[in-house]
Amino acid sequence: MTQDNTYQQPSLFINQKEILSDISGTINFPGNNQLNTLSVNIKNPYLQNAALYNKPIELFLNNGSMDSVPIFRGFIKSFSPSDNQISLQAFDVRSVLEGKNGIKITLTDEKNYDGFSLAQFLFSIVEENNLSYLKMDMLQDTNPPIFITGERGDNIGVYSLLKNKIAEALDTTTDFLHPLQYFIDVYEDSNYSNITFVKDKLLASTPRYSFSHYDGLISYKFTRRLPANTVHYKGGVFKYTNRPEGQINTTVEEKENPAETRNLALQNILLERQQTDEIKITVNKAFDVALGDIIFLDIDEEDIGGNHRVQSKSITFGNTTNCNISLNKKPIKLSDYISAA
Repeated sequence: MTQDNTYQQPSLFINQKEILSDISGTINFPGNNQLNTLSVNIKNPYLQNAALYNKPIELFLNNGSMDSVPIFRGFIKSFSPSDNQISLQAFDVRSVLEGKNGIKITLTDEKNYDGFSLAQFLFSIVEENNLSYLKMDMLQDTNPPIFITGERGDNIGVYSLLKNKIAEALDTTTDFLHPLQYFIDVYEDSNYSNITFVKDKLLASTPRYSFSHYDGLISYKFTRRLPANTVHYKGGVFKYTNRPEGQINTTVEEKENPAETRNLALQNILLERQQTDEIKITVNKAFDVALGDIIFLDIDEEDIGGNHRVQSKSITFGNTTNCNISLNKKPIKLSDYISAA
């Protein structure tokens, strides 16, 4: 069994000034286009006298060596002092586009972003609002591209619109039987935060990291669930194989024609079949593993050993540093593929 790391020296900066008091806390990367958060306790109650709200904050994990890039960068959104410490909560830089204080737009027939792809739309928003701390160097459109055409409404949250639209992006050209979704993420460099659209990697891809009980893996657990095998839509139903486990239902919205609707039903089934197990592991290495990365579990459990895709992670730091990672199931076998009734 591996042991916890004994060398770490996390460092925290608020408004570019290092906090020298003892710190502990949790960084949460929840995935599914949700904002990353930092919850940190600082053994210095006098910080409450500083103007903390919306101040920039950076955390360097420095686990094993000094980091040149923060593992988290964002803005302080709340704080709670006590007699011997102060607790802060911060959200990543996407928070300027999200929530009641985020940027909102009104789209009309006269003023809109018709014809703009998601990347073009985001570029325009950043430029129009002079968000110089957001970098677009890593931003590329989805394939196929998704457009903002036809969107109308008052006080529309920019990030809410992005989340709704990117849910439409699905790559079926790389491997039709393993459709790949896109999600919105933020990557940090030494000076800026980069918003980007990330496509899921095929589960058959070369894993970025490998974990075993002798190399980084502290513990694991998993929950098995039955994926949907029957999709209902207006005017029809799509059935996956002979459904020996019983009928598990889901629905999809109607598309412009029956063929598109049936194809959407098929894609939903295939996505479900790639995520039949919910696996959680605790590790003490590879804290920089990114959402969407492929990792390999080198364990004796035949059902869950092998390649998996990282769906979310959280890192606790203080006296020790550990990482909890949520994974999905490895791909279905060729023999399981489609038959439709």
